[in-house]
Amino acid sequence: MEGFDTRLIDMNRTCKVTKGGQVVKYTAMVACGNYNGVIGFAKAKGPAVPVALQKKSFTISLPICSLAMFDVQLHRCICGSWHYNRHEGWRNKKSILHLAGLMNVKSKVIGSRNPHNTVKAVFKALNAIETPRDVQEKFGRTVVEKYLL
Repeated sequence: MEGFDTRLIDMNRTCKVTKGGQVVKYTAMVACGNYNGVIGFAKAKGPAVPVALQKKSFTISLPICSLAMFDVQLHRCICGSWHYNRHEGWRNKKSILHLAGLMNVKSKVIGSRNPHNTVKAVFKALNAIETPRDVQEKFGRTVVEKYLL
């Protein structure tokens, strides 16, 4: 995808033993972003590492997330969970949020640190971001800082 930078999040190797020998497959999880609030991720499988990395570019357009940011900041604290994993941060979250254009974010993971569940929890949390305009419509009150709207 043009204008998007990609980062490898996780690479897994699985080996299936059959009567004729072993079948090795690789799984790649990749995140992409344009450093301006648009990010996505994809997971692809292949018989070799380069094949798995090539396949991810076809599936990366599906879960694209667009963030509402003001001056490279989030408006409020967010928390997301996926299965038994609560996302409040993670070591690879820095690369995901950097691809979105967010530089000064602190976070923590409570529970399992499985990369697949953690990436899904990050995207679930980012999709739950409310802008000041959303909060204004939700509660029926005006926001004092008009420059946020």
